[in-house]
Amino acid sequence: MDRQPLYFTIFILTILIGSSFYLSWAVDRGMGSVTVEKLSIESAPGRIVELLVYAPRTGTHLEPMPVILTLHGLTGTKEGMYSFNVELARRNFTVVSIDLPGHGDSTQEFNITDFQQMAQDAYAAVRHIQTTYPNIDNESYGVLSHSLGLRVAIELIDFPVEPMAYVAVGDVGKLGQDDFIDFPENILFAVGSFDEIVTKQDALQAIRTATGNASATDGVTYGSLDNQTAFRLAFGPSNHVFEVVDHRLVTEAVSWLVQGVQGEDQLIHTRDPTNHVYFNKNIATILGSFFLLISVIPVMWLVYIILPERLKPNRIPIETQTQSVRRAFEVSSVLGAAVVGLFVAMLLIGQLFEDVGMSVLRMMSSTGYAIFLVLTPVVVTVLMIFLVGHGEMIKALKAAGVMRPTKRSHVLDLLKCLIVAGVGIVWFLFWLALANSFGAMQPGILLVLVRWPTNIRLVYTVILTVLAIPFFLVESAWIRGIILGNREWLGKLSRSRKILFAVISKFVMAALLTVIVILGTTSVGVSSGGIVLIGVLWVRVLLIQLLAAVMTTWESLEFENTLATTIMSSFILALVVVTTLPLT
Repeated sequence: MDRQPLYFTIFILTILIGSSFYLSWAVDRGMGSVTVEKLSIESAPGRIVELLVYAPRTGTHLEPMPVILTLHGLTGTKEGMYSFNVELARRNFTVVSIDLPGHGDSTQEFNITDFQQMAQDAYAAVRHIQTTYPNIDNESYGVLSHSLGLRVAIELIDFPVEPMAYVAVGDVGKLGQDDFIDFPENILFAVGSFDEIVTKQDALQAIRTATGNASATDGVTYGSLDNQTAFRLAFGPSNHVFEVVDHRLVTEAVSWLVQGVQGEDQLIHTRDPTNHVYFNKNIATILGSFFLLISVIPVMWLVYIILPERLKPNRIPIETQTQSVRRAFEVSSVLGAAVVGLFVAMLLIGQLFEDVGMSVLRMMSSTGYAIFLVLTPVVVTVLMIFLVGHGEMIKALKAAGVMRPTKRSHVLDLLKCLIVAGVGIVWFLFWLALANSFGAMQPGILLVLVRWPTNIRLVYTVILTVLAIPFFLVESAWIRGIILGNREWLGKLSRSRKILFAVISKFVMAALLTVIVILGTTSVGVSSGGIVLIGVLWVRVLLIQLLAAVMTTWESLEFENTLATTIMSSFILALVVVTTLPLT
């Protein structure tokens, strides 16, 4: 094949990825009006807290300048609070955004019930900025939290300098049936109308409990912000995950903190609370993620072409019988349901092991995830034998490159595929390193922030990549041997139709069950972190499986060998999981 189209494609994607990263970087800096500094401090001897400091380049009023502390939720990071960080900094606040223990850049142990220790870390970060930065008010500050972060925020009431105002996004402090935490005054509850954890009724009950007014409702401020007696509830058109980028909730939060910390009369002296720039970062991260993931295909394709024949992976023919469209859907539905069920079951079992101190890795829910990776290839193989027969299953495994005439041929082909996948991995890590070096927001894969794997996370990425290879080998056998088979669709769009068919047949049942998993796991609330993580993590696994299905189908059609994609998919999934799970 002519290399020129691939060179051109990679060149265009490079420009698009670089432009997306630059836009993300620029938005973090308020399009030139904000500075961002990354710091590490000690909240206690040997206990490191990682934080970002957003500050306006020139304050138009209010010197010394008050501080706002932002706290993310479970699986979140300080960078993930960008919408609030940049918009508050644009309104004459110095914003301190920290990584809770075990999240983001933090290497500290995460204990989901130790809110006092997390609050000590947060307080130390605020006091460090208040006492060491010039022109900073050393007492006035507010706090904005998402989800689990509220439980940390309310602990700050007991510290020598307490917050003047609070914004609780995605949590209303519900402890049980009609039982809520003791609310601080001057608090805004900002909740998505479609939040899976906090229902509208929960939110209404919270504002009524806080105010003592049985008829209290949303959109009304009860009490006075200046007198530290105010309460308010606001709804936005989003769910739990996307509350942090909900235009209405960001507007409400900015308005509330300006009035609650700077003074009610200050709203007329600052930017209009509805004037936002952060939404450009939403566009940048989504497009940057998409372009980066897609770019792996032409990069690996080019490597295939450039390699001399003796280093090219061997072509492996498909010997399986072609399943009818209906039969392929039936088999895939059963296998898809089995994988979802196994995931939920193994993570629940893994949580039991971790509760008694038996953890595979120093990451929350890693035990169940590791069991899932080890057990799923076995279970799926047995199911495929039952559904299509032993002979067809052997042929499907051969099509995935699992079974070879000799060990030597298998090892040689694996090494050849490692060259192709290795270039793809280096390409992926190059962009992550570039983003990390210049302080840009790391590219997000939809619901997860993918970061350069620092410290112990780098080791865990390697371990989980190796564990995931058998999982994706069986996935490849499923796609190449069962769904595709020797299916012949003629016409110019035959390859596109095959890719579409592979993706749809493989993910219809899994996608339907995903909704049930998310609703079921999030319904327990933020207090049960291990259960909530099941739904959070499964969405990521499903997204990477979707990407892997596209890459596997493409590689099968172009090069009749899917081992390189198996390795690449295993690496990306490992990176996503290591990014998602907090260290414990």
